[in-house]
Amino acid sequence: MSAPEEWTRICLASDVPVETPLGVELRGADETGRVCVVRLPDGGFQAMLDRCPHRDIRLSGGVVRDGLLTCPGHFWRFDLSDGHRTDEPAQVCTFHPTTVDDDGWVCARLPEPAPAVGMREWLLQQARRRAD
Repeated sequence: MSAPEEWTRICLASDVPVETPLGVELRGADETGRVCVVRLPDGGFQAMLDRCPHRDIRLSGGVVRDGLLTCPGHFWRFDLSDGHRTDEPAQVCTFHPTTVDDDGWVCARLPEPAPAVGMREWLLQQARRRAD
């Protein structure tokens, strides 16, 4: 039996490397469709937003070792058991509920896509992000 409809197929479990995150782009420019999938030490999988909580850096460019995901931007390390940054627990990556269906696909429950915004609003959002 495959995963229920509210689950989105992300990738085949066999496509996820052991110590390297896999980045998957599911929806155009909407960042909620950028998913990073990692293989956990116990053989399970975790899907998350492919964006560091600090800057717009893709976590899929990082490295997975000993249950930690290291961001390629500033080398922040996130615990894959709960998503918290190891040295500053207030910083957390956005995890998605994750499962593997009977056909071997890693599936996740993703948030609804962000509503479309005009160019002016988008530019203001980008400026606010950079100011953080």
